[in-house]
Parts: sequence; structure tokens; C-alpha cells
Amino acid sequence: MARFGYEVVPALDADEGMRYAGGLGVPLVMVADVDAPGFGDSAVRERLGELDRASGGTLVLLGRRQVAEEELPRAVRFLAVDGLGTEEMVRRLRLVLLGREVGIDTDPSLDHLVGDLEQAPPLELIRILSSARFTGQVEMPVGEVRLRRGEVVAATARPLGSRYRPVGGVKAFCRLGRLRQGTVHVRPTGGMAAPAPGEAIGSRVDDLVIRAVEDATTGQLPHPRSRLSVEIGPAFFDTRFTPSQQRVLEAAQSGATLGIVLDEQPECDGEVVEDLNFLIDAGVLSIEEPEARLYVVTDSSADLPEDLAQRHGIRVVPLSVAFGKDVYHDGVDLRPREFYDLLQSHPDHPATSPPTVADFMGRYRELLPRRDVVSVHISEVLSQTVVHARQAGGEARSSVPRRSGEDRPPELNVVDSRVVSLGLGLLALAAARMAARDLTAAQVAERLESLRQRVGTLFVADTLEFLRRGGRIGGAQAWIGKLLDIKPILGVKDGEVVAVDRVRGGRAAHPRILELMAERADPDLPVLAAVAHANAPVWADRLRKLVEERYRVEEMLVAEMGPTVGVHAGPGTVGVAWLQVSEEELELLAPLEEEKAGERPPTEPEPPA
Repeated sequence: MARFGYEVVPALDADEGMRYAGGLGVPLVMVADVDAPGFGDSAVRERLGELDRASGGTLVLLGRRQVAEEELPRAVRFLAVDGLGTEEMVRRLRLVLLGREVGIDTDPSLDHLVGDLEQAPPLELIRILSSARFTGQVEMPVGEVRLRRGEVVAATARPLGSRYRPVGGVKAFCRLGRLRQGTVHVRPTGGMAAPAPGEAIGSRVDDLVIRAVEDATTGQLPHPRSRLSVEIGPAFFDTRFTPSQQRVLEAAQSGATLGIVLDEQPECDGEVVEDLNFLIDAGVLSIEEPEARLYVVTDSSADLPEDLAQRHGIRVVPLSVAFGKDVYHDGVDLRPREFYDLLQSHPDHPATSPPTVADFMGRYRELLPRRDVVSVHISEVLSQTVVHARQAGGEARSSVPRRSGEDRPPELNVVDSRVVSLGLGLLALAAARMAARDLTAAQVAERLESLRQRVGTLFVADTLEFLRRGGRIGGAQAWIGKLLDIKPILGVKDGEVVAVDRVRGGRAAHPRILELMAERADPDLPVLAAVAHANAPVWADRLRKLVEERYRVEEMLVAEMGPTVGVHAGPGTVGVAWLQVSEEELELLAPLEEEKAGERPPTEPEPPA
């Protein structure tokens, strides 16, 4: 390790290591041998907890024997060295140190880094990796960036249109630079194959980052399924077009969607959007966003990733979060990262408030003149949100005039999901997909009431402190729980959050969650699943893998948990929600065709006869 510029201070035993940790007064990584004195089986939990607190950094344990997971505090990393050469051990320990520099953590096996783009934005992450002369790949939900000795050599991104071939090169790098949500994996590699044609990048990292930042200044991209229409009139013949604008017009004349145009043009997405805006302002192009048969509305407690909600046309009405006199709107001016920072630093414990009747009235009056609405919300037992939605819905139905050519009033169905967080998110997503497949508002609402019976939710809180602050448990319970390292497992029953079980040690919680899940979910039937976390991407990734190994997961969402659950459970909370469906229901609820773009290889042409 010293060869790479790290200072190594050997200690004879655990006591000496703890004295070093306290005396140096700086964050460090402590490496200890669990077979050495001070790590006997009878006292391992107490000793490791003391070391972890004393280190002020990240504690990594080495040992020839595998330590049972339940023996370790969740913050501790363990590396079984049997079968590992010195070079591989050093590689994994360096990865821990790199994670400290980057601000994200290693997975439990110390094989790669796992983080959340909310906390580690792509461009910031890549600049730090470049400075560390990293070699490997940065994997994001819709693509990856590859680096060799700190230089970006290739990038690929999922297409937005109907093509199946990924976008590559600088264009892909800029597209990935826009991401703000989702899990990121940083995987080091010893050597890398040459990038494929179209993926290769030859620019300096600083230049790439500047270009990506400039490209992102165009703001949010329009819906990729939007249709473009060319307006042939005097302005068309009087305007001089650049070559890139001419290509956009040619694509629009051929009936291409915006997603196809963005994929096919060589320029980065922001530059293409600038051309679109110029052509629209000149009066030679119009853009029409896709319209489903009905609109789906939900609230921010669903914790749906912003891009996923936008892609499905789901309208999200925010709850309010108050820290003392400071009031924020969930997901609007308060992102999860900011919320958890405030939760730990603000003197006042926060309180959440449902959207007002006026909030819903404004949204319904905007939507009902165009389409019917299904509005699905957090359990009425947990929040007055659905009550306000019903009240606003009744007033909106009576005040919005009938649409032209229709002999019935607009239809609005308000559904109590009886769940919260991504359990609600799964139902809102199901509603949007049923709407895209032309079910009526009444049919969607009826199916939602059936589906909600099969939504399960389980989550484990890392600490009892925030349950104490919110008045859910007493101070003595919280103190004893901390002393014994008790982790409560919570679930949703009859629309209410209830205690389901408890375990000692955070690592023991995930296997227990799988056991509890098995009581309600059939591993042979398809499930749509989601993992939510409160500033704990590593443990969310671990739980995701366990669920995917055990169940027939047709789709998996991973997202950061917002204030509705986070205000009570606190940072470190991780949970799983699932929706068990039949084969027939899967046809209605599976991802739409355009969501699958980039997942299948292009079809090879038939050989000539």
C-alpha cells in the first residue's frame, strides 16, 4: 500500500489499533486480522463496534476464516483472504480508499463501488476517477463510461427512440452526464478491450465535462415519443437552415419521433434541441407530445424516479416537508440528498403535510378538459392526501365542462393504494402502462383495487433514533435498541406501517426480509419489484441481488426513499416492495415497447437468396 502513497501503521493488536485511531485524529481505514487477539467469537460484536467508532473512517477486517455476517456491524467491511493473492488484496483495499475519495462505498465483497447518482453526479464522479487515474467502467442505469488510466476512452447510452443499437461516443457521454437519479457501479478492471467504432472518445476529460455541462443547459428533454410535424409555408422558404437543422427537418418529414431524431443526429442531445427550438420559433416545425387515453396522477410519497414518471406521463403532486418554519416541496425544491442532510443537521425534527385540495384542483382542472384521470395515492391511514384528492375530484367533475364531441362528463377515479413509497410507485406505474394500452379510467381503477391486495412492503431501519424523534417509540426503547444493535423490520398492513419483526445487526436483516417476503410471495409467479433506500445505495444493491436470486423478477426498480418514510425511519433505511401478478396481468403491466429500446441487438439482415 505504501507504494501507492498510503501511510501504513502496523499495530500489534486491537487495543493498539484503537489507540492509533484515537491519537491520529484523522479519518483512516483500519485493517485488522479477525484471527488476531481481541477478535474472539464471544466478544467480536463489541470489539468491532468499538473499533468502528474509534476509526472515524472505514473499518476493513481481514481474516483467513469467514466471519458470519450477523457478527459484524453493518458499517464494517470484511475480506476473507483465503485464496486471494497479495495483489488482489491490495487492489480491493485501494478500492476502499478510492471510494472514500469519490464519496461512495464499496459493495460488501469489496469488489466494486456502489453509489447513487443523487449523491455522486456522473460528471463530478468521472472527474475524481480521472484524477485517481482509474481504469475500469462506470455503469449507470442507461449506459456506461469506460476509463483507462484516468482518460475516458468510450461511452455508450441507451437510445431514446425505437432503434435498438446504443448511442456511443461524446453524444453518449453528454447524455449520461444529464442523469441525476439511479444506482451507479464503479468496476475496476486490469485491462480493457478496444472500444467499438462509434463508442471511442479521444477528448480530454475536462473538455468532455465542459461540453456535457453546456449540453445540459438546454434543460429537460421533451418526451421521446413526441411527434414532429413540418409546417410548409412562407417561413419555410424564407429561412436559411444549417446542415444540422436540415437533417432534423428531413427526419421530421419522414414521421420520426423526437427520440429517433435525437438518436440519429450526430450532434449531442442539447444541440439537437436547440435546433428544434429554432425551427419551432421560426414557425416551420411543431412538436406534439404523446397523449394517452387518460392521465395518471400520484403524489411524491410514491418515490418514483423523475425520469421514469416523465417517460410514462405520470403527474406527481408533491407533499410538503417542514423543518421548523422552513417549508419545502418534496421532489421540487427538496431532493432526497438535501432532505437527509437536513434530517441529521437541523435542530427541528421535520413534519410532512399532504397536498392541499387547491393543489389537486389545479392539477385536475388542467387535465380533465383533455383526458380522463386516474389518481392513485398514499394510504388514507397514513395521510390525508387521498381525502384531499377525493374532495378536489368531486369539485372538479362538477365544474369542468364536457369535452367537445362527448356526451358524458369527464371521468376521474381516485384510488387509495393502501401502501406507501415504491409500493405506491409500482401501482402508479401499472396504471400508466394500462392507460397506454387503452384501458379506460374505470377499468384501470378497478384493476388497481385488485392489484393493491398483492402489493407487499418491508423495510428495515438502521437506527431507532428517528422513530424515537417522531414519537413512534420511547427513549428507553431506542437506548436499549442501540445498545443491542436492534434493527426493526417494518411493513404495511391494512394501510398502516406496523412492526413486523426485529433482528440483531443490520446484515441479518436482509435474509430475514427474504424469509418474511416468502410468506406472501410465490417465487414461481412473476413479480414486479422495487428497492428503496434512504442514503444507503450499497445495502439497497445487496437487497436487490437477494430478491432477484430468489424470485422471478420481471422488472426491478431502485430509487432513493423520500421524506414520507425517511422522516420516521431515518438514513440507512432499506426496503423492498413487490407486486405479484398473473401471466395475463403481466401482458398489461410489462414495460412498453419504447422502454425496451437498447435491450435487444439489431436484427441481422437475411442473407441474399
